[in-house]
Amino acid sequence: MSGTLAVDIGQTGLRLRLDGGDVIGAPIGVTALTDGDQVRALAQRIVDRMPAGARLERIGVGLSGFVEGSDAPAALAARLQGSLGAHSVVVAADAVTAFLGTVGARPGTVAICGTGVAALGIGVDAAPRRIDARGYLLGDFGSGFWIGQKGLQAALDAQEGRGEPTSLADRSGRLGSASDIYLQAMASTPPPKFVAEFAPDVLEAATDGDSVALDIVRAAAAELARTIRAARISAGPVGLTGGLVRASLFVDEVRAALDRADVPTDGFLVRADAALDGAGVIAEDVSIRSAFAGLIAVKE
Repeated sequence: MSGTLAVDIGQTGLRLRLDGGDVIGAPIGVTALTDGDQVRALAQRIVDRMPAGARLERIGVGLSGFVEGSDAPAALAARLQGSLGAHSVVVAADAVTAFLGTVGARPGTVAICGTGVAALGIGVDAAPRRIDARGYLLGDFGSGFWIGQKGLQAALDAQEGRGEPTSLADRSGRLGSASDIYLQAMASTPPPKFVAEFAPDVLEAATDGDSVALDIVRAAAAELARTIRAARISAGPVGLTGGLVRASLFVDEVRAALDRADVPTDGFLVRADAALDGAGVIAEDVSIRSAFAGLIAVKE
């Protein structure tokens, strides 16, 4: 077996796909690569999930927590090349692979709506503009973590009598008592994982008409619209990708928020699983790499 390995690394999980085959997933993500030990550990997680006997020519990686100016993406590319023997390895910010997988190599704006949030705007003869991508402590506005956090706060507020009644209080019972929720949230690894997993409960409650949950979803949509508007530097389609877009209510609320923010949505695209396609593109298409200067590292 030989060819292209596409890798998508999010905050709460990673996925691999070899030569367009089945997706291999693992509930192990990364919030940031801040030292060599983390780079080595992440590379090993990828190597450990490769099918036996696989021989690679190209590897494309979309990386959450890609920091411009950091040595970590290039170090990850070098380690993967050394371990897997590929001719070329390209590590890009996850916003890049999300963009390419959602709208392709053309001007436009794409937002990742997953555990975290990052939006990327691409124009003609302009540097790419990435907005948010700050992580759960400093950003990720409107993300799965953001929605899950607001939802759990509302649930606990309702239980304590300091907030409005909401069905989220009952839904949070599947996670245990208030003390259980506190302990699990504080101990989750990676940190956003446990909190973000409550986001689907919030979306379901909002769909069922819970006013508190619906307010949270609408506030998340407004945050995303602000992020997308800030990233937009050119006419072109607006795209959404990531796990949250599987909820039709969420997509509808984001589109409505974009309309209120005067962001044109004529070319509105929604693709839940675009990142692996984008990782394949950066691995195989050398010609488009220069458009993402600063957000891509190559080892050949």
